[in-house]
Amino acid sequence: MSNKTDHVDHIVARWREVRPDLDPSSTEVIGRIVRLEYFITRRVLTDLARHLLNVGEFNVIAALRRAGEPYELSPNQLQGMVLISSGGLTNRINRLEAAGLVTRHPDPNDRRGVIVRLTERGLAVVDDAAEHHLAAEDELLSPLNTEEREQLASLLRKLLISHDEG
Repeated sequence: MSNKTDHVDHIVARWREVRPDLDPSSTEVIGRIVRLEYFITRRVLTDLARHLLNVGEFNVIAALRRAGEPYELSPNQLQGMVLISSGGLTNRINRLEAAGLVTRHPDPNDRRGVIVRLTERGLAVVDDAAEHHLAAEDELLSPLNTEEREQLASLLRKLLISHDEG
């Protein structure tokens, strides 16, 4: 274990000093998650900017890529995978379509529906972006060894399961 301190240690120490009646120990976890989220988001946005994508747009094309060939899903399926409103999803699809990364096609099983499909260009973009994204995640976790990563993932999973709706 390192003897170094971080920004959160200073915050917790100040709370203990000015309000010894409070228990700021939760900040030792939550504060660090919040700080890490800042660094993760900054790195992800930098990588996605290379492709003129934002996180929401990447999430849509990544969901299509994970669907496997022919890299297509209905808007309802996409909405469940990216967890946004139908209006928000429509805006993302519109931007991705304008950029030539996805196309809309009539749904053969529903005359009123459409299917969203990655274009060849969209496939190339998402594959490149995913490689950089995963490399960035790996770099951000580089201070941890494999066992520590597995332990952290397990603990975070436990927390998320207790709070997730689905």
